[in-house]
Amino acid sequence: MNVTDIKLSDIIAQIGDFNRTQATGLICLISLAVREQTTVAHQYEEIGFEDIPERIVTLCYQLNDDALLDLIGRIALALIMEKNAAALDEENAQHVAAQAIDDQEQPTLLSDY
Repeated sequence: MNVTDIKLSDIIAQIGDFNRTQATGLICLISLAVREQTTVAHQYEEIGFEDIPERIVTLCYQLNDDALLDLIGRIALALIMEKNAAALDEENAQHVAAQAIDDQEQPTLLSDY
C-alpha cells in the first residue's frame, strides 16, 4: 500500500484489534494534534504512548483534520458499542442467573393428583 493512497478505512481496519487503552490513547493524540495544530506524530513523540504502533501514527499523518476528527468519532463509537455489548451481556447473565434460582411455586402436574 502506497502511503499517499491512505484512506480512513485503511486505518480503521488496522486499529480493529486495539485494546481500550490503545484506542483512547489514539483519540488523545489525534485530539491534541488537532487542537494544537500539529501532527499526530508530533504528539506521539511528545507524549510517548508507546503502545500505539508507529505505523498507525504514520498513517494518520496522511489525513486532514476533518478526517482525523472522523477517525476519533469512529473509534469512540466502537468503544461505546463495546461497552454497551458488555453491559447487555452482563444484564442477560444476571437475568439467566435470577431465573435459575427463582423459587416461585411451580404449577402442579396432573400426575400430582
